[in-house]
Amino acid sequence: MKRTKLNVKIMIILVVLMTVMSAAIIYISSANLRNTYYGMYNKKAQDLARMVADQLDGDWLKSFSENMEQDEQFESTKSFLDKIKTDFQDIQYLYVQAPGDTSFTYLIDAQTPEDDPEYINKPGDVYTYQESDYEHFVPDIKAGRASSTLILGPDVGYGETLSVWAPVFDSKGEMVAMVDADYVLSEINPIIYANIRRIAAVEICCIILVVILMVFILNSMVIKPITGLSGIVSSYEHGELVEDISVFDKHNDEITTLAYSFRDMTVRIENYIRDLTIVTAEKERIGAELNVATQIQADMLPRIFPPFPDRNEFDLFASMNPAKEVGGDFYDYFLIDEDHLGVVMADVSGKGVPAALFMVIAKTLIKNRALMGDKVGPGEILSYANDQLCEGNDAELFVTVWLGIMTISTGHVQFASAGHEYPVFYRNEKGFVIEKDKHGPPVATMEGLHFRENETVLQKGEMLFLYTDGVTEATSAATELFGEDRMVESLNKFSGEQVEDIVKDMRGDIDAFVGEAPQFDDITMLCLKYNGLPE
Repeated sequence: MKRTKLNVKIMIILVVLMTVMSAAIIYISSANLRNTYYGMYNKKAQDLARMVADQLDGDWLKSFSENMEQDEQFESTKSFLDKIKTDFQDIQYLYVQAPGDTSFTYLIDAQTPEDDPEYINKPGDVYTYQESDYEHFVPDIKAGRASSTLILGPDVGYGETLSVWAPVFDSKGEMVAMVDADYVLSEINPIIYANIRRIAAVEICCIILVVILMVFILNSMVIKPITGLSGIVSSYEHGELVEDISVFDKHNDEITTLAYSFRDMTVRIENYIRDLTIVTAEKERIGAELNVATQIQADMLPRIFPPFPDRNEFDLFASMNPAKEVGGDFYDYFLIDEDHLGVVMADVSGKGVPAALFMVIAKTLIKNRALMGDKVGPGEILSYANDQLCEGNDAELFVTVWLGIMTISTGHVQFASAGHEYPVFYRNEKGFVIEKDKHGPPVATMEGLHFRENETVLQKGEMLFLYTDGVTEATSAATELFGEDRMVESLNKFSGEQVEDIVKDMRGDIDAFVGEAPQFDDITMLCLKYNGLPE
């Protein structure tokens, strides 16, 4: 994209600002000049009207307004008025009128040879007051006083006028007539506009000079230093400025401060890049180690299905999906002997690497104790694991465990729960149902714990579904939990399927419920179906 240079932008801004300022100054100057000229002409006309009024015979005017006889006095008075109008060439209209309540009557209208007779009124002609007249001059006329303010009359055919008047009194002191003097503004305005043009020309020249001067100053004090700083910035390589910034010391202003600030910034950038490189390398190393840890954890969980291909008495499938690279959930299953199957579902508190390490130890302790060969029950196995895990547990981690031992030949299940989720059983007559039992505390909470054992029997075709709280506490974008009821409803929907399909379809329902919301907890499930002894 093409960039506009800073000096061009500044010049445009200055020209616009100065133009606006000039327009405002010209407007104000024009208004003041116009008012000055109008005031000058108004004063001149008022003096003339008073002078003429003082020279007129009020008694004769009173008599003339009554009979309109154009005698010798009339001719003498008109000649006097004509001479005044001739001598004062800039006055446009000069006349004497007798005022009334709603109109005035022309008595004498001065005339010069240059005047158009069409605009000269004859004695006896009547002028009816206009609406604006009642606001401007009628109050003064009725009060018998001379005009005192600037009155700009309307355009009645010969142009807008500046009007003044003065009363004429008879020997008794009564007002008998008014002397009116008018200046047509079309004669005055050219003089005003000529002066305005001269003022505007001077101001435009001043604006051009000011803009040139300011551009020169800004270019010297701002543009050139910034351009120089831009060149130095472009010379930045590997945390160092190739060019010397001491050249800005002579300015001793914000440009100098900016130059040294940039120098300091380059040092910080180089330090940041160096630190970022170290952090990135460390992060990559940790990421690689986490990938290895993820693989190790996955390898520790049995993942070959069917797990015991030569055993048809049961079907089993399980899955674990960690919320992070490694998780704290785990499941396990193993043959204790030819007639006993151990099944474990557990959830370590916390997430990530600490939980994964604790999970490895817990899984190993539980399985090793179960396989020692002395046929201990699940309660004693959990007690043993609890005491071992309590030693050196400074991180105060704990693990909820459901451990069951099924007698393969009979379907009898002996189990113990260390604070884990209630198991879900599929019963031939009821479908999937949650069967609650008395829980013990989680493993690794304190030494010397004993765990109560429970038992149940799986009939042929019945199933056991184990899970961690990542299933029931899966949260949608609307912060709604998946919950136990929805879980049981989904299980019953898949009850006629194989155990592998049940687990996978269950995960599909969870994913559909959660949608785009992130996974906050590990999701682990195991499904065991008892087929009974072969006939």
